[in-house]
Amino acid sequence: MSAAGVTLYIATSVDGFVADADGGVEWLEQFDDSGDTDTDGGGATAAYEEFFASVDALVMGATTYEQVRSFGDWPYADTPTYVLAHRERERASDTVEFVSGDEVAVVDRLTRLHDHVWLVGGAAVAQSFLRHGLIDTLRVTVVPVVLGSGIPLFESDPAVEAERVDLVANRSLGGGVVELHYRFTG
Repeated sequence: MSAAGVTLYIATSVDGFVADADGGVEWLEQFDDSGDTDTDGGGATAAYEEFFASVDALVMGATTYEQVRSFGDWPYADTPTYVLAHRERERASDTVEFVSGDEVAVVDRLTRLHDHVWLVGGAAVAQSFLRHGLIDTLRVTVVPVVLGSGIPLFESDPAVEAERVDLVANRSLGGGVVELHYRFTG
């Protein structure tokens, strides 16, 4: 299923954390589905690959960018990547561009240039995009682990008004991992 606009596609623990207290995501590694065949959709890896094939560009915060760079080879190949940063950093690829300024203006520019933009993260950027109504679609992969603490997907924010989201799809990805796909109705 292709989408247009901005999609926040992210994994969380059952208790709503996207990273542990130190910002790490190593807890996701235990849910590698390379040998898992008990799924409705081919497993988490297949779901990611399907989603990534629908993406025209990525946007992420500087902390997420540095974390992804620390994993080794740049995983996004030649997909245009926009990093929200106040200063230039080492570029992981020729397709990486550092952008700053008003997020609404940045997203307006990106959605004029690209049909489907993936908001990779992090949590602070996701919260800001939510506050400004910049997320069209939310795809959350819920991983069956309770972290107890860490970086929450969304923190309490009095500037965010309650907004209904419509469930577009849900599917089991095996090993207790589920993907929930919502569209913002506002």
